Amino acid sequence: MKKIVLALTFLCSSMFADKITIFAASDLKFALDDIKKEFLKENKNDEIEMIYGSSGKGMHQIENGAPFDIFFSANMDFVEKLYKQGDVSSKPKMYALGRVVIWSNHKNFDSSKGFENLKEPWVKKIAIANPTHAPYGEKAKQAMESLNIYDTLKSKFVLGENISQTVAFIESGGADIGVIALSLALAPNIANGEFNSYYLIDNKLHKPLEQGYGITKIGSKKELSQKFYDFMETSNANEIMKKYGFVK
Repeated sequence: MKKIVLALTFLCSSMFADKITIFAASDLKFALDDIKKEFLKENKNDEIEMIYGSSGKGMHQIENGAPFDIFFSANMDFVEKLYKQGDVSSKPKMYALGRVVIWSNHKNFDSSKGFENLKEPWVKKIAIANPTHAPYGEKAKQAMESLNIYDTLKSKFVLGENISQTVAFIESGGADIGVIALSLALAPNIANGEFNSYYLIDNKLHKPLEQGYGITKIGSKKELSQKFYDFMETSNANEIMKKYGFVK
């Protein structure tokens, strides 16, 4: 009898469980993984699959029918475009203004020197995210153009497909230094490491990096999508976002 009751309990919980897939910009990996854990404490029977990548590629995948339920973009423009096309059903919300930093794990890096680090003899390769589809790469380019150093340095660039790959280039020695997201500089693997200093780039050097999210047309059919969308406005979620440097 006990086994039957347990089986029925499992069956009932499975029947009412829901699953969603979230595509998010790579800069959100640590923040959203923490938020997901908090959310599932209240929604124990549900499942969330996280897929991280460049915002531009995520947008194109959604346009082509990829089964993502919520889209978090490092550039609000991508979410707005999908909303106007009908591929995102909920009104896009801004989750933060993105910040970019210069970071290196090289012994000669001096965060107090800011952009001057990029001109140092020890710098042979500079990692930035690809400006054509990665918002953080676009802002890195704009900041360097504001200082009239982009054309001088571009022969040294190593382009990451997304901001996480950009960090990986630096960590692996594929690049000596780079421009990355503040959120990744505050993530445990860097913040708790030996090389945890960074230079915060003045946001006046580039256009504002408004970042947003929305429920896709596919996701609008699932109650869990709306629950997670609303959870992003809670104090728990806001505190986690602030921890990783995401502020509005």
